[in-house]
Amino acid sequence: MERFAIKPKIYFGLEPMEALDALAGKRVLVVTDAFLASSGLLDRVRARLTGPVEVFDRVEPDPSLRLVAEGVAALRAFRPDAVLAFGGGSPMDCAKAMCWCGEEHPPLWCIPTTAGTGSEVTSFAVLTDTDRGVKLPLVDDGLLPEAAILDPGLLDGVPPHVTADTGMDVLTHAAEAAVAKGASPFSDALAERAFSTAFQSLPDASTGDRGAKARMLQASCMAGMAFNAAGLGVCHAMAHALGGRFHLPHGRLNALLLPQVIGFNAQDPRAAEGYGRLAKACGLAGNPRALAAALTRLRTRLKIAPRLPVSAGELREALPGLTQAALADGCLPANPRTVQAGDIQALLLEIGGGA
Repeated sequence: MERFAIKPKIYFGLEPMEALDALAGKRVLVVTDAFLASSGLLDRVRARLTGPVEVFDRVEPDPSLRLVAEGVAALRAFRPDAVLAFGGGSPMDCAKAMCWCGEEHPPLWCIPTTAGTGSEVTSFAVLTDTDRGVKLPLVDDGLLPEAAILDPGLLDGVPPHVTADTGMDVLTHAAEAAVAKGASPFSDALAERAFSTAFQSLPDASTGDRGAKARMLQASCMAGMAFNAAGLGVCHAMAHALGGRFHLPHGRLNALLLPQVIGFNAQDPRAAEGYGRLAKACGLAGNPRALAAALTRLRTRLKIAPRLPVSAGELREALPGLTQAALADGCLPANPRTVQAGDIQALLLEIGGGA
């Protein structure tokens, strides 16, 4: 038996912030970071919240287990009727873990301010164990938000390099979902539409085009729904390992790894077929090689360096720990091809030593 389920209600189009009227008069804890809390963007949210509001603005990139514990304490003290995550993947993942770990599990609303993670519609949250320097993907239906609000106006001030990094994350989500072991006709439809939309829109989005950014936001959401159902794979497993060790942007790591991963996975016939469908959807020759080459060209156009900004010696020293972390990552089992330690090491060495 197979299953495909969608829980979050998604609000988009004209004036999507009107959806917050459902929280009128309620106690709301907003989870965000210090920059967004003081940027003025949060004022658009607060204007819709007529009940008591408290802001937990301590979120940092790659939220740690300690941060989540602080957030749970804030939940316990304020006792909100709902939690609202405002920001990119880090605030959303932190808020998910807070609600999941807290005693009362308040409903979570998400408002993404970047187009990349798709966290607003997934049962995934990625935390960092700072003591061990590893990322810990959590996967549980209890992490699914209640609702997501997609407002492209919130993306206006996102810098080009962040748009590029997060956009490559969208493409990776869709590409991995398209060939993952849990893929179905439902997830395939979302993955293919998300991939082709992001592939066509990302160059213009990175130059500030608002329409392209709006399309990227929808593509990110669709890719999130796709991988939430189908799974991810070795690209994300390695990106999590690298991010935990070197603290580099997650989307940028995926951008470096994805072309190599496509070549590796394409030795599986079903994966090769899935990559071929993605390539055709983008107007390319329908084969994995054309897809990998096009992603490499796109990466260059977005001014993303092709190699890790660490020395070859540093990477080799870290290789055993990185390999162990990738093999233990929760995203790996959905990969279409069986992955061994030697495969991980070979793939990492292909992108390493650019500093």
